[in-house]
Formats: sequence, C-alpha cells, structure tokens
Amino acid sequence: MAAPDTIALAAGATEEGLEAVLVGGNAVNLHAYSRATFDVDLLVPEEQAERWLAFFGRHGYAVFHRTPNFIRARLTTDPAGALPVDLMLADAETFSKIQRASASAEIGNGLTLRIPSVLHLIAMKLHALRSPHRLAHGVDLQDVIHLIRTAKIDVTGDEFARLMERYGSDEIRERIIGELS
Repeated sequence: MAAPDTIALAAGATEEGLEAVLVGGNAVNLHAYSRATFDVDLLVPEEQAERWLAFFGRHGYAVFHRTPNFIRARLTTDPAGALPVDLMLADAETFSKIQRASASAEIGNGLTLRIPSVLHLIAMKLHALRSPHRLAHGVDLQDVIHLIRTAKIDVTGDEFARLMERYGSDEIRERIIGELS
C-alpha cells in the first residue's frame, strides 16, 4: 500500500465535516514563498481533537506526542513514509475568528484547504518566536519577513505595532526591522 499524502488526507477530512485551517510552513508556502517543510500543521477546534485523531487513526496514524494544546501524529507503519501531522488545538472563539478571516487555497489535485489571513499567520509565527529555540532556529523569523514583504505590510504602522505588542517582543521587532532595512 502506498503511503498516504498527509495534506490530501487533511483536505479529505474537511469534506467529512471536520474543520481545519492549514497553518505553518505549508500556509507560508501558499502565501509567500516556497520553502521546505517537514510536517502538516493544522489549526483545529479543540472540541474536534478526538474526531481528528480517529480520522487519522483510520489512515494508519497514531499519536506520537501530546500536550494540552498540541498533538503530533505520525504514520505507524513507516514514520518516514508520510509527513507527520501537527494538530494545534484552538478554543472555539479563536478558531472561529481565524477561520472567518481565512481563504480557500488550492493544494493540488483539485483539493483545497483553508489558510489563515497573512496577519493571523504572522501572529502565529510571532507567538512561536517567543520560544528562544524557535528564534535561534530562524525559520519562523524568515517566514515573518517574507510574509511582510509579500503582503507589503507597513512595519511602522499601528496594525503591525499591535501585532508586535500582543504576540512579539522588542527583540523580535528589532530583528525584523533590521532584516527589512
């Protein structure tokens, strides 16, 4: 049996009534530029977590790591044979807000998934950059910079200042401004 295409499975799940917004590297690729990504990140309503796990379980995936707001599942028969899926669990209000502002994106073979608005994706990336490990790794920072450039976001404007105040830090802001200069 061929290994499943994790992103195509996610699109199929939404056709079964499960809700998701594709986030992470795949969403960045659909918005800004192409870069390698080694998982499929989905923002899902926390009340649907067990339904998502059951769906992926029927396709051979099992939980590898779990925290209260994050679940990673991977293909059990061949973990390297398919991309792992990361489920980021959001409360109903947060998920609804992000989903309402999201857009449908073609992911290939006639399949679509919702992707967050550029500002919501930047907010998620800024939040991730609060982790010293993620900031040192640099991928999220480059994602933010490319998203800002592609969407022509005014980093001196009030909207960006509010994003930085809520999700970023002074260090992150300085690094972004420095990279964009």
